[in-house]
Amino acid sequence: DVPNEIPLPFWIEWCAEVRSINPEAYISGEIWDQADEWLDGRSFDAVMNYEFAKVLFDWIGAKERKITPTQADERLASLRKAYPKEITYSLQNLIDSHDTDRAVSKLHNPDRPYDNDNREQDDPGYEGGRPPEEAFRRLKLLVLFQMTYVGAPMIYYGDEVGMWGSDDPNNRKPMLWSDLEANEDPEAKVMPEMLESYTRMIALRRDHPALRVGGFETVLTDDERDVWMYRRADEDEEILVAINASIDSTEIRMPAGEWIQIYSESQDPGRLDALSGRVWLKRR
Repeated sequence: DVPNEIPLPFWIEWCAEVRSINPEAYISGEIWDQADEWLDGRSFDAVMNYEFAKVLFDWIGAKERKITPTQADERLASLRKAYPKEITYSLQNLIDSHDTDRAVSKLHNPDRPYDNDNREQDDPGYEGGRPPEEAFRRLKLLVLFQMTYVGAPMIYYGDEVGMWGSDDPNNRKPMLWSDLEANEDPEAKVMPEMLESYTRMIALRRDHPALRVGGFETVLTDDERDVWMYRRADEDEEILVAINASIDSTEIRMPAGEWIQIYSESQDPGRLDALSGRVWLKRR
């Protein structure tokens, strides 16, 4: 928690002490910006990768200030180049936390700088009620990218069942459970379909090592259609991911090879629905 408020030499000694107790310990620090000096192997293994979150919200979550998939690709590529590969693959990739508004609420209040103007008590214009269906669809898209990108995904409790809320204290409400839903807000109930989507996306990452340790390669960025297609691959398998961040469905063209679809929110196998993603597998 806020390690930058304590001089770095303390954390170097602290890291050495932790390693002496447990060499396999995973040490992550709450650093909000690019954190080169904290990730040189002497203090932390990872940081809370808010830089990752900022890119996703600027692409999938913004409207008036929306960036293109090419720009998103360039920004994440720059971040990958900033750290050693071992660090990149262990970064704590989150999209929200106890210090921000919940992801689906941020999606319902687009074009605000990340973690700014997001407290209802300070900004009456912030829409803190139940987000519309489109915001939840965008959330699924954020999570699909999170689960198929390099790094260590982190889920903030309750996002997986559809919890919403502006910044503190509304982002810290008690967890919703299917057998314990009494709440002052009758709309605040577990969303089974959201939990099912999270479960499928987490299982996708768990079942395919290429999504955890495989390489990353952009296959296509189509700014006009707002589509990003990328490949994750290891020695045994290739995973192809297509993300459509636009509000229009679009046709897709697969690279050559025998691809098996392993995840989709789309109904038509030849198209990619609006605000949806699809994942295919090819064995080597």
